[in-house]
Amino acid sequence: MPTKTTMPSRCPVCAQDLVRADAAGVSWCPSCRWNLDVYDPALAPWRGTRMIGRWGFRRGLELDRATHEELLADPEVRPAGPSPGEVWLVAVSVVLALIGVAAVGYLGWLVVADALPPGVRLVLAVPAVLVLLLVKPSFGWVPKSGVIAESEAPQLHRLVREVADAAGTPVPDVICADLSINAGVARLGWRQRSVLVIGIPLWLMLPRPARVSLLAHELGHLANGDPLRVRRTLPARTFGARAVAATGGRNPWRRALHAANSLAEQRSGTAVLIGMAVHGVLALVNVAGATAQLLVDSVAMPDSRRAEYRADLVARRVGGTGPFLQSSETVLLAGRIWQDLWHLAPRLRSEQLEPTAAETRQHLAGHLPLARQLTRRTADLWSTHPSEDQRMRLIEALPRIDGTLHVDDARWAEIDSELAPWRRFAHNVLLGTRDRF
Repeated sequence: MPTKTTMPSRCPVCAQDLVRADAAGVSWCPSCRWNLDVYDPALAPWRGTRMIGRWGFRRGLELDRATHEELLADPEVRPAGPSPGEVWLVAVSVVLALIGVAAVGYLGWLVVADALPPGVRLVLAVPAVLVLLLVKPSFGWVPKSGVIAESEAPQLHRLVREVADAAGTPVPDVICADLSINAGVARLGWRQRSVLVIGIPLWLMLPRPARVSLLAHELGHLANGDPLRVRRTLPARTFGARAVAATGGRNPWRRALHAANSLAEQRSGTAVLIGMAVHGVLALVNVAGATAQLLVDSVAMPDSRRAEYRADLVARRVGGTGPFLQSSETVLLAGRIWQDLWHLAPRLRSEQLEPTAAETRQHLAGHLPLARQLTRRTADLWSTHPSEDQRMRLIEALPRIDGTLHVDDARWAEIDSELAPWRRFAHNVLLGTRDRF
């Protein structure tokens, strides 16, 4: 009779109690990390099959280890040139651009082809239009709302200039604020202007020195040329995702089956066959797009992850080791801190959000070790960012430094005063989301 293998309740290495994130998950030791670097389908991103997910998880860990060794040997190392993955993505992007140009030329020929009836020309134009929708360039738009002008926040702009100088990059063309628990930098519009976006909720949760680290990380991407690298390879990066979105998203065969059943109940004969054929073709295109996207991401994401590590090194150099680790810890706890602020919002004034977030962050500090370790289970080859644990381990392995930029409390008070309208906006959002439940 087959026997059932069960996991031990204590670590076989250090005898500590094991933990698991889910009843069906794989347990590990939080003390010595035994069994932590093991694929856990309960936590890992779903990639179609467990075999693919398990391979992607192992491959992601291998890439992170190799990147750690490279950067620990020389934290100031700079890529000698484009990586093989970037070269491949640029080549694919050029091919897609040429296909788009050919589609435009084909449509132009159809317009002047007098020998073809209008109905025939319209039918022949459909494939070219679909191709253009998949390969059209996307430059994005510079935000018009949320822009923080220098006249409104001179001290914030001064801080960003100082961080940009320390990071070795030009000052961003536009500084924006939004209400995401995030921050980012990009090049947008026809002129490819650099845009720095600061998520006010995350800004409020961060200790003041960690805000410098946050800005340095984002501007480090500009210093390393990451937005431009992404822009050059964007056609290749988005082609498969656009095909998947245009054909309905995930689970194409399930949709095709439901559509066939619905058609069979409502109609009969030729209409059912045509409908099933159409949905079958859509499902095939969907699967092809998803496969292409998976292949592209397997080439693109390693460079994306290395870019995050390099930006972290800029944040360490400008803000210091301690503030960088504080920013990472805040990101790990951000969801719980925001949830606590949501509960407390009716009893708080907007100016109390920051001290309350600091108290909550300190209260939740005991959750950090497990929250940090859990991030290792949720990353893989196709993740855009390395896990927070991997990023923190790299900075912790390097000598501790204080950073090159320091801001005194008086300047922070001025910056807080400049951002007071956004603080009130975030407070109103907390109260508004509360009203929806």
